[in-house]
Amino acid sequence: MPRSKLSIFSAITTRKVIVYRSFLHFTVFLLMLSMWVSCAPAQRFPEFSGKEVHHFEMVNIGGARQALLINGKRADNPVLVFLHGGPGFPMLPFEPFSESMRRLESQYTVVYWEQRGTGKSFSRRLDRKSMNMEQFISDTREVIDYVRELMNVDKVYLWGHSWGSNVGAIYASRYPETLHAYISTGQSVDPFQNERLAYEFVREKALQDNNRRALRQLARIDTIPENYTLQNALTIRKWVYRYGGIVYQTRDARPYVDLREIRTILTTPIYSLGVRMNLLLNPYFSAEELWEDLMETNLFEQAPKIEVPVFFLVGRHDIIVSYYLAERYFHELTAPQGKKLIWFEESAHRPFSEEKEKFLKTMKTIIPEYQTRGFSSEQTP
Repeated sequence: MPRSKLSIFSAITTRKVIVYRSFLHFTVFLLMLSMWVSCAPAQRFPEFSGKEVHHFEMVNIGGARQALLINGKRADNPVLVFLHGGPGFPMLPFEPFSESMRRLESQYTVVYWEQRGTGKSFSRRLDRKSMNMEQFISDTREVIDYVRELMNVDKVYLWGHSWGSNVGAIYASRYPETLHAYISTGQSVDPFQNERLAYEFVREKALQDNNRRALRQLARIDTIPENYTLQNALTIRKWVYRYGGIVYQTRDARPYVDLREIRTILTTPIYSLGVRMNLLLNPYFSAEELWEDLMETNLFEQAPKIEVPVFFLVGRHDIIVSYYLAERYFHELTAPQGKKLIWFEESAHRPFSEEKEKFLKTMKTIIPEYQTRGFSSEQTP
């Protein structure tokens, strides 16, 4: 039975909070712009120099112009399409410049796609009715077909992270003929159940350390599906971060609202001033528009079978996207071509940045092994 939609009261309340936050973001933007723009170091396109493959293009995907960046060291490397998380978290100023991804580009030709509504793929003319799960799956099909033709390959690897793993698993279940394999990090399975598990995690931790502020905020959250709002989810995420369920190794070293990320968005030459303004004034555009679809997603029902090799790379401490649900889905998933669950014991939500060496070794050795030897076991410690 489908879950009920958000009540009008909840939706209005959430929007008021977000409008207020947008005003604060605008104020922060003006202050930080005056302080940082003249002196802050920024990523420069020469960072991409020396790459065998470097292609950037705004492509018409599903009736909307969307940004594709393709980077790689060798034109004959296999192609890997990356589905970023969020939904709506800006990608281009971050992932292509990270150490993990830049090293990964020696092994794969990596396709970075900013999904509709995100970063350079946002437009004020974007039809809000197009912000739904089915459209994102259709967009993924168009992107993969475009890349297959552009790179002259029959198949690609597909890597879904967090929100992107919802889209990726459903896509892989429907269109296996276009893929070598499906890879996931932060595998999302049932977002609403995930929210309830995150709530219980925070409540337990807050009781243990007598965190009265966290307990007061939790007490105001209604976990009944029709009453649970995006603002509730944002509150829980703040505390999940505080207790190490998003970033595990450096959870005490970085604040939840990271000013370095804001600084990067403000100074990156990859985005125009208009794009930067939109990101600061409308930080939750995609999450708001996709909220109901997201809360109704259930991969146990929507993607019970994937007919390509499947690799789950799971952070042992991932709470924001439940490692427990990911493991359960893995065991229930029918994968005739084989499946492997690889645990990252010192990671939470982003094993590719928290345990870079193990991630890169996995992508270089374990992922291709099915092509020569097949799967020796379902789980790898």
